[in-house]
Amino acid sequence: MRTSRRWALAAEAGVLLVGAQLGIRLSGPRALMRRLGRAESYADGGSREPAVWRRARPIARCVDRVADRLPWRPACLPRALATRTMLRRRGIPCELHLGIMGTRPLAAHAWVTVGGLAIQRGGTRGITALATLR
Repeated sequence: MRTSRRWALAAEAGVLLVGAQLGIRLSGPRALMRRLGRAESYADGGSREPAVWRRARPIARCVDRVADRLPWRPACLPRALATRTMLRRRGIPCELHLGIMGTRPLAAHAWVTVGGLAIQRGGTRGITALATLR
C-alpha cells in the first residue's frame, strides 16, 4: 500500500474513532442502539471469501493502530464502529458483534467479522456472544 494511501486511511480511522467515542459518550442507551443497528441473535457463519477478508483486514489493523496512538486509547466498541463504517464505505459486507467475557465484574466486548471471521485484534476466545448488528 502506498504511503499516501496509508495516511489517508489512518486519517479516516482517526476521525471515525473520535466520532464514535463522542457518539457513545453523548448518546443515551436507546439512541446508541439505534445507531448500532438492528440486533439479531448471534450467528457465526457467512461466506468465507479469502479475497474479501484480505481487503478488510488491513482496514481493521489500521483502526487498531490509530486507536493505540490516541491519548485516550478507545475501547473495543468505538474501534468496532469505526471499522464497520470504513468497511461499509468500501462495500465490504461485515457484522458487528456484542458479547460478554464475564459477569464479575461485568466485562463486555465488541468485534467485527467479515465472512464469519473476526478481523480485529482481541479475538473472541472466552466470549459469550449475545447479538449481531448488521
